[in-house]
Amino acid sequence: PSFPVTKSGSSIQTAAMHPTSLLFTLASLFLFHQRVHAECEPMACGNFTIKYPFWLGAPSRPAPEPSCGHPAFELWCSGSNTSASMRGSAIQVLSIDYGASSFVASHSRFSGSEDGVCRADFNMSSSLALSSFKLSPSNMALCLLFNCNGTEPRGPAYVNATRSCGIPIYAYLGGRYDWVTPPAIPTGSCTYTYLPVLASEAAISTAANYSRLLKDGFILDWAGTGSGDCHACVASGGECRYSSSTAEFACLCRSAPAGGMLHGPTCA
Repeated sequence: PSFPVTKSGSSIQTAAMHPTSLLFTLASLFLFHQRVHAECEPMACGNFTIKYPFWLGAPSRPAPEPSCGHPAFELWCSGSNTSASMRGSAIQVLSIDYGASSFVASHSRFSGSEDGVCRADFNMSSSLALSSFKLSPSNMALCLLFNCNGTEPRGPAYVNATRSCGIPIYAYLGGRYDWVTPPAIPTGSCTYTYLPVLASEAAISTAANYSRLLKDGFILDWAGTGSGDCHACVASGGECRYSSSTAEFACLCRSAPAGGMLHGPTCA
């Protein structure tokens, strides 16, 4: 091919890219897209598969662009790929139900612990205050009372966990969990906290059982959190991605005419 040229002294410089350099650039772009594609492939972690809208990240690895998903859905897999956690947080992901757009999570303070009731003196809501997920209305509220100073409640519904914990703690199930409205608290001078758990009204009221409930976690929903309509994208021949530059869902289309390009919500 012919290229326009310019003279500089006795040397001649081409104004267009050399064919070899052009091929190298195109090859580099191809390998870059292949690497991003590989990073976004479904990956096994523990007893479930991480796939869109979730995606696998790592502490020292920057997110690709386009990203494999919304930043809130980034998971880190640790322990020789046996456990997953939400990026940079103490919230662990125990299982994912993609059909129901929900997952079971637990706080790391209760992981591997048989005395979770003794470790529950904090507000779980503060760990989720800026989260893109919603606590499922199916969760129950496990209530814990501290520092009652002789005003502790009485009755079969309240479990005295003092012997297990070494400090006066009373636990009970307080009905459905509501982030905004606390469950009914018995009269007295107790301080309290309440945490979401997977339970039923018929749960066995023992300190050991309540510790197991904390360890088993609670349900979070993600419907309407910016994950986009992935089914429509896939049905049109695309792959689900997230554009960090525009902060919105995007469909990666590999077939002509938009091969390798982001193409709105679908490839249509």
